[in-house]
Amino acid sequence: MKSRGWIVGIAAALVLTAVQALAQTGTVSGKVFDADGSPLRGITARIVVLQKTTASNSSGVYTLNSVTPGTHTLLLSGVGFKTKARTIRVEANVTTLLDDTMAVEAKNMEEVVVYGVSRREQKITDAPAAVSVVLPEDVQRATAHGQAARTLTSFQGVDVVQSGMNDFNVNTRGFNNSINRRVLVMTDGRDMSTPLLNLVEWNSFQTNLADIKTIEVVRGPGSALYGSNAYNGVVNIITNAPKDVLGTRLSVTGGQFGTFRADARHAREITDALSIKANIGYSQQNQDWITSRDITDTINPGARGSLEYAGLAPDVRGNRFGIGNIGNIDSLINARRKAYNISGSLRADYELNTTDKIITEIGYSEYGNEFFVNQTGRILIPQVTKPYARLAYASPRVNVQAHYYNRNTPIPQIVMNAAASSAERSNVVVIDAQWNDSYLDNDLKLILGASHEYQHVNTSIVGALPLLSPDNLHNNFSGVYGQLEYNILKNLQFVGAARFDRSTFFENQFSPKAAIVYSPVANHTFRATFNRSFLRPSYGDLNRRSPAGPPRTDLAAIDSSIAAQFGVQRLGLGVASRWNNGNPNISVESAQSFELGYKGIITSQLYVTVDAYYNRRANFISVPLGGLAPEVYPTLRYGNVQADSALRARLNPTNAPAGLNDYDRLARDVNGAAALIVSTRNIGIVNEYGLEFGANYYATNNLLLGVNASFLDFNVQDNQTSVRILPNASPRRINISAQYTEPKLFDAGFVFRYVEGFDWIAGTVSGGVPAYAVLDLNASLDMSRWVDGVRLGVSVTNALDRRHYQIFGGTILQRYATATLSYQF
Repeated sequence: MKSRGWIVGIAAALVLTAVQALAQTGTVSGKVFDADGSPLRGITARIVVLQKTTASNSSGVYTLNSVTPGTHTLLLSGVGFKTKARTIRVEANVTTLLDDTMAVEAKNMEEVVVYGVSRREQKITDAPAAVSVVLPEDVQRATAHGQAARTLTSFQGVDVVQSGMNDFNVNTRGFNNSINRRVLVMTDGRDMSTPLLNLVEWNSFQTNLADIKTIEVVRGPGSALYGSNAYNGVVNIITNAPKDVLGTRLSVTGGQFGTFRADARHAREITDALSIKANIGYSQQNQDWITSRDITDTINPGARGSLEYAGLAPDVRGNRFGIGNIGNIDSLINARRKAYNISGSLRADYELNTTDKIITEIGYSEYGNEFFVNQTGRILIPQVTKPYARLAYASPRVNVQAHYYNRNTPIPQIVMNAAASSAERSNVVVIDAQWNDSYLDNDLKLILGASHEYQHVNTSIVGALPLLSPDNLHNNFSGVYGQLEYNILKNLQFVGAARFDRSTFFENQFSPKAAIVYSPVANHTFRATFNRSFLRPSYGDLNRRSPAGPPRTDLAAIDSSIAAQFGVQRLGLGVASRWNNGNPNISVESAQSFELGYKGIITSQLYVTVDAYYNRRANFISVPLGGLAPEVYPTLRYGNVQADSALRARLNPTNAPAGLNDYDRLARDVNGAAALIVSTRNIGIVNEYGLEFGANYYATNNLLLGVNASFLDFNVQDNQTSVRILPNASPRRINISAQYTEPKLFDAGFVFRYVEGFDWIAGTVSGGVPAYAVLDLNASLDMSRWVDGVRLGVSVTNALDRRHYQIFGGTILQRYATATLSYQF
């Protein structure tokens, strides 16, 4: 009984202590207004040292409870408004009443901060690289169309091409591709590329555009800090932390081509230290412009397709293995015309103190019925699922993150122009740790980091032909990196960085970087930079084994005829299968880059950037063609000039170009059988030159004018093959834009893009992309004066309906208009 009394006494004491502690706290209650005196909703109020955060309601009122008495700094912030800090005095059992007016965010690039250039935060004017930023207000406007890649179209030096409803390729500078993988795209530190082909599926991110805070685009090599995928640049996507977006946001989008999208986000504080955020979204579109390219349908002539323009690879019927026999391409397209996407994520942030926190996050996306363009033609993706999980520790000095990612195709992907299908079941685990500090009164800054990635790639699913041989591959990728920034003088800085990568997939790589940054006066910087970068091969480049068309059945007769005519020994030809095979001898692509740049705030209204670069690119991974890998697939020849000439004439009667005819493809497969094989190899040395100019002029606090231009040229210094080397990019691009904003009322703007015509080559697909000019419009209306928290946004892409294609092999693009209605509370 005595022991029970002790327990009751201790419990009572604890309760009394808690009540007394609560009674000794105060309350902060405030109201925020805009410059016109109207209350502001959604303004975040935060006392950082106490981990206290809340947001203002529709009346502009916020309340912070249980605040420790004393003097504190209160921070007020919101999209489109300048962050305001003020000192407050809190007393026990007293409510501190505040009124604040928020100023519209200053239109000055000096205040823009970026992370992706140096893996630390720094002013954009100080960053030792060419970098552009999609700001929060730009993201908010872009929610009207909901496509992340489209937000980058107006940047100089950034090549965004579209080939379908949601099929985008994003590249910086030159040497784009139909399945481009030369730019590293990250979301909160997660590499978004697919394991098998190392490309980015822009339609499959596990979050909606409204939850993105900023997007940074670093133009130029980034391998010194990021490794292999940062060959041409880095796109760094940063999403909102839960405490940045407290409350609920609902949105619905409708538009042309049966577009429907619905998104929801909710963020709240569970305790002062713990906050959570949940996202969920669904979208669908009718791809009415997708048509059959089967021009040989004799069974059902009424469903016969056509080629939208000359040079396209026609669709073919046949057995797609796990899909079965496809006898009518038109029916297949109609059955898969409705593209869809499902996404969701859940994030929890736990603040250990005012500076350190632990982040946990899980997410899932699924998309399907998308028609993409690859190196041989079109591919139909019926279904892809992509779950992920992330665990991170973030602090000012140490950051550690681990994440898991899976890509799975439950239904095989259909190659439209060959009797083939493909599939993928891949798993990726990554851990990255980074430390940074500063010394000598902040004149010396150091960053050290290490990363390890494990990949398991499998292309075998029930009923599908494996894409790889050998399949079920396991590989490891490790890297260590560091960067040193030293202020030689107050206005002269040296930046040196290097990374060493080791892998079971490619040979060891060392990627250095050196830069000098000179600031003669404040907000004006000149820089000179050297970088070395590399691009690893894809699994397909090394291990692909995929059917490349119907077999050829007349080779035995041709072999017998030539042997009898010229008295040579037969090659032993029979039925020859067609294969697109990898080359196990493929090495990395590499580039050395030299760059001069200027960034300057000429006046408080005018921001100008100029960047000139020279890239020396080597060891391109070629497109797959015949005869490129004789050391792996020996060519089959009689060894007699007349007999081989006769063989060439019989196998290539139309005198098709080198590498694109059956004479060049005829080789011995790895199993010793005669086959018609295309493969890849490393080729060429190319010199690439470019100039980029950009200017943003804030004519008033409400009107932003922009103009930028990009110029590109190249020459092939060495190419000992018949393979054409092209940058697959326009030599001249110009963007002109204007955006007018009345805060908390409305905004409207346009972007005019002109792209000069250029040649395109990707695998067996090649041709010209004619010049095109596109006008994009946007507008939004803040309807809070009528219904609190409601906003209407409109986006019209290609408003003048100038029908064109942006990638050879892609679909002809039309006008696309959408409208989004959102509600925040």
